[in-house]
Amino acid sequence: MFRGESAAPAPAPSSPAHNPREEAILALFRSLTEAEQREIQDAAEEKKRLTVLEQRVQTLEAVVADIKRPA
Repeated sequence: MFRGESAAPAPAPSSPAHNPREEAILALFRSLTEAEQREIQDAAEEKKRLTVLEQRVQTLEAVVADIKRPA
């Protein structure tokens, strides 16, 4: 950096667009106990993990199908 120049401040994180569904879910989530919130977080993480695994299986099925095709 040159003398007299200062680093530009980092931009403030932009807030997500107004989404009534997300706001309603967040309000409900915040009204739950810590244990209930943990259960929901665990379920959401498990759902995400399963989604990723399903995508990986689809990719592998496509690879296997390509391998089995006659040349």
